Amino acid sequence: MLRRLTKDQDLTLPLPDHIPSVLVSLFAFCPGCKVIFCSEECLKTAVAQYHSPVCTNGEPDHPLAKLDEMWRNIHFPPETTSLVMIVKIIGLIIVSGRIPDIFGEFYQAVENSGNTHKVLQPEFISQLDLLRDGLLQIFGSNSLVQQLLIRENFISLIALIGMNGQGIGTSSFADYCKRVEELPSTKDEKDNLVKRIEVLFDKIGEEAGMFTNVEGTGLYELQSKLNHSCDPNVQIVFSSSNHELSVEALRDITEKEEVCISYLSCCQLDSSRHSRRKFFARELSV
Repeated sequence: MLRRLTKDQDLTLPLPDHIPSVLVSLFAFCPGCKVIFCSEECLKTAVAQYHSPVCTNGEPDHPLAKLDEMWRNIHFPPETTSLVMIVKIIGLIIVSGRIPDIFGEFYQAVENSGNTHKVLQPEFISQLDLLRDGLLQIFGSNSLVQQLLIRENFISLIALIGMNGQGIGTSSFADYCKRVEELPSTKDEKDNLVKRIEVLFDKIGEEAGMFTNVEGTGLYELQSKLNHSCDPNVQIVFSSSNHELSVEALRDITEKEEVCISYLSCCQLDSSRHSRRKFFARELSV
């Protein structure tokens, strides 16, 4: 992962015995666009479900590649992962020949919440129209996709992803950092290790930006039903460094107690109540 994010294939880590084991040998690549999948089985499933109609075949001038570049110039990660999610949904619709029923539940949840995601605020509408127009030019010949991309439906889809999308954190490098920081060591050894890790983060920042723990966005039916609490009793983890999400208890949970996660980062949770309310007012019109 680190070599991919830094684009340095010769990069090595100190204390290699503490690098989390990731089964790189199982990885499979789409022969067309070279997108990485966790295994050959994962690739076959993707092709069968959605990938074929949205594969760019590695063409730099492919309309989807250009649309992706346009969206990245407008939005910073992790918002850029929303385009990937939309494209996969479109591929799923084209392959299956129908709009999956599950989206009805997500739409209903968004409508019932009464909240509005920041991407739907007036200053972003023109950008969303550019994205919608680009998708129509590429996939508009499909009648079901046309239905999905009717302006009102498209806005609802953006709201669905914005409100329910879960960032998929699969950073084996972050896991490595936690492991080595907990090792017994002298102050000089610790300081030297921290400096080396900071250099690596700087290299990642130059190539991939600051969102090293967000490899994508997923829609999870049960997780999306969890409400926020500033004193959460569970947390979301990706313990297998893939798309599989787990809800992990932070403390004992009593019978009939609501299970809640935090929508805030650790730093935001430690901030004042005023700062937390300001964040929600900015990100969600609440």
